[in-house]
Amino acid sequence: MFHHLKKAFIASSLTLVIASAALAQDKPKVAFVPQLIGIPYFNAMEEGGKRAASELGVDFIYTGPVDTNPVDQLQIVQNLIDQGVNAVSVSVLDASSIAPVVEAAKAKGIKLFTSDSDAPDSGRAVYVAQATDEGLGGAVIDELVKRVGDNAKIGIVSGEATASNLNAWIGFMKKRAAEKYPKLQLLEPQYAGGTAQRAAQIAGDLMTANPDLKAIVAVASSTCPGVAQAIETAGKIGSVIGTGYCSPNTARAYLKSGAFGFTVLWDPAQLGYLTVWAGKQLIDGKPFAVENTVPGFAAPVTYDASKGILLLGPPAVFTADNVDKFNF
Repeated sequence: MFHHLKKAFIASSLTLVIASAALAQDKPKVAFVPQLIGIPYFNAMEEGGKRAASELGVDFIYTGPVDTNPVDQLQIVQNLIDQGVNAVSVSVLDASSIAPVVEAAKAKGIKLFTSDSDAPDSGRAVYVAQATDEGLGGAVIDELVKRVGDNAKIGIVSGEATASNLNAWIGFMKKRAAEKYPKLQLLEPQYAGGTAQRAAQIAGDLMTANPDLKAIVAVASSTCPGVAQAIETAGKIGSVIGTGYCSPNTARAYLKSGAFGFTVLWDPAQLGYLTVWAGKQLIDGKPFAVENTVPGFAAPVTYDASKGILLLGPPAVFTADNVDKFNF
């Protein structure tokens, strides 16, 4: 009797295992290929993608190059297409070379789209964007005015003078100030060339030359530590507010010391979640609406059909109070 029961139990268990395996195979697969693996920013996107996959009923594949090599990235994308992964998203390293793999994906009925970094002329299905340049520029100015008033003098320390994204953010900072706070005085940007040491020197010189300076914006993440350290060294905590486009891990110590009042960026974990959600929508053949309700998002996610851009939302503001909730 026991022997027969044992055989029946094993048989039913085996049936369950086979059924589970079949169900797993039936799950749609969504992949994300970052610019490189092993850094906190993309690790956060991976975590968000995993969370979305478990909540939305998809299999999530995360794989990418070990350094920022466009050839390696394209080979990984091609491998995923060859495996028949249903939707593949890419944080593009080289926008000029991805069009052929987009065509290869289309030929197999695979949805290939971009996230975090775009290739607008590639034929990709959609771009999951983290924030607009205008949103980033405006957010820094609005948050600063809350802290220093609308007639303050503000210094700007950027990275490379040729960096198009940094220059776009500065342009929109100036635009927001001109349109909304005409008494705000933004000094001409100073360029540190991407080194914290040079940024510290420039920030120190700005404070010496402008005793009435109320704030300094570090536009490049590489300049964030230099600006903050200059404020600390000059003994200006409380009288000059530092800020910029700095990740929580970069800015944490300076937010807690008071050298930085806040920083502005976006939440890559939410971006990872939205990427997998978008992949599932594409696989299911569901068109994006002008406003989309996404699980766990406080506000609707907007879609610009003319540009094919799904926008994460307004930038995130990190302060001493919330910085420890993030790890990137």
